[in-house]
Amino acid sequence: MDKLSLFKSSQNKAMHRIFKRIPKASLLFFLVAGLFGLPMAISATTPTPQHWTVYVGGQAMSGNTMIMTMGYFPEIITIDVGDSITFVINSTEPHTITFLSGNPPLNPFSPQALAPIGGSVYNGTGIVSSGLLSQGQNYTLTFTKPGVYVYQCLIHPGMMGVVIVNPAGTPYPMTQAQYDQLASQQSSQSLASGLSLLQQVNLPASQGPNGTVIWHVDVGQQTPVSTEVTLNSVNSKVSGSAILTMTAPGVLTVQVSLTGLLPGETYNVGIFQGEAEAGGKSLYNLNPVVGASNGTGSSVTTLTLPPLSPFIPTSFGIPSAGWYINVSNSGNAVAAGDIIFPVSSVMGFLPNTLTIHAGDTVVWTDVDPDEVHTVTFVPQGMPIPEFGTPISLIPTKGHIFNGTGYYNSGPMIAGVSYNLTFVTPGVYTYVCLLHDNMGMVGTIIVLPATPSSNPQATLLSKQISELNNTLNSLNSQVSQIGSLTSQVGQLNSQVSSLNSQVSQIGSLSSQISSLNGSQASYENSVNSKISSLYSLLTVLIVLVVISLILNIVLIARRR
Repeated sequence: MDKLSLFKSSQNKAMHRIFKRIPKASLLFFLVAGLFGLPMAISATTPTPQHWTVYVGGQAMSGNTMIMTMGYFPEIITIDVGDSITFVINSTEPHTITFLSGNPPLNPFSPQALAPIGGSVYNGTGIVSSGLLSQGQNYTLTFTKPGVYVYQCLIHPGMMGVVIVNPAGTPYPMTQAQYDQLASQQSSQSLASGLSLLQQVNLPASQGPNGTVIWHVDVGQQTPVSTEVTLNSVNSKVSGSAILTMTAPGVLTVQVSLTGLLPGETYNVGIFQGEAEAGGKSLYNLNPVVGASNGTGSSVTTLTLPPLSPFIPTSFGIPSAGWYINVSNSGNAVAAGDIIFPVSSVMGFLPNTLTIHAGDTVVWTDVDPDEVHTVTFVPQGMPIPEFGTPISLIPTKGHIFNGTGYYNSGPMIAGVSYNLTFVTPGVYTYVCLLHDNMGMVGTIIVLPATPSSNPQATLLSKQISELNNTLNSLNSQVSQIGSLTSQVGQLNSQVSSLNSQVSQIGSLSSQISSLNGSQASYENSVNSKISSLYSLLTVLIVLVVISLILNIVLIARRR
């Protein structure tokens, strides 16, 4: 057998071995595909779903006071369809992760709000919620439909975040490591704003009855509502900024400043819910901006906003994320920017320790629009009640604290006050039943009453004070009399000086009169002499005339 025949024989054997290893069904598929011209290209690989992490809340201690961040970090995250996010509770303050999908909000005080709803898959519809989660607990949710989804914490109305879901296979804008770095920056910024609140506490006391003092304590505290938004260009030369400030409960002022405008053109401005690049729905229209000749423009708008939660009437503010400002011209967006507001709450009583005297009154006022607190004095030997039990929810009667017994404000929301008058010296500790595990504990040190707190001493002190006031008034009057006497002396001196000047003027007048007399006498003498001269001249003239006549006569005779 020649080499060619040998090669063909070995090739046929090899092909026979290969076809023996291919299943008959596969051979049939290839045969049919060949007969009917079916495409045999291998389809593209399905993208592998990614897993992401978002941190819920955060905290830091400053002395004995806990600072809580009220946000989801990162506040905005972009993922793809099929991806999942694990939300990690990162603080001792409990939270929920709740997607309402446009449905009315749930009552945060209802059992429904505290329980999980909707499972672990979200398709952009219905209510999906983690239920109330504490530190160390997680919640994982898989997203199956593209969209821009705003979610929130049911018990903290201003605490919101955004998940942007793109179609599967869309490139991701950031990695998890980059999101972690962004989350750390946002959380640190929020904590810094909370720590600054501790430097701003200054609650002056006021005078109470019978010489006592009324003291004031802040229950909780939250970052003042004020933030600046950078408005970035969107396919245009327009850019700028906006400043949002809550000037009063429910009153938001928005100042917008823009550059790169077309002179004379009108630009519409509004607040939207969603994300600046991905879009969203309109919430509030702001006053338009008209381009000036130099391409700049500005507007100021004052809005009246409803509470962020209808169940918490004092929850006025702007959310930590989920809102953005959009600027448009002729229906096209030209600039936009996300409103990111780092919110922090102080879980403490400010001041934490207060020293007073027996008879004084302390007034506690909740000033945190996002938090519910209590002021609760628990006697020794009694366990601290769990919040939610009847004894924790019902305010106790009476406002005179004698050092014994259980005293409770009941749940307090922003603007609500509670007061106690302390009549027995001692050191008394009180707690917030919701946040005692976070160290929200306060102390009142009551010293014995001062003499000014005794009614008789108060009356005597009042009389002495009145006498002192009278003496001070008399001294003031005497001082005024002395001042008047001094002024009279000065006036007398001035009068004497004037009299002296008048005398000098009189002397001058006399001298002037004398001079006037001398002048008149001199004038008379001169006039007399002039008259004499006139007489002499007349005589001389007459004599001259006579002499001339005589001469003429003599001459005439000689002839």
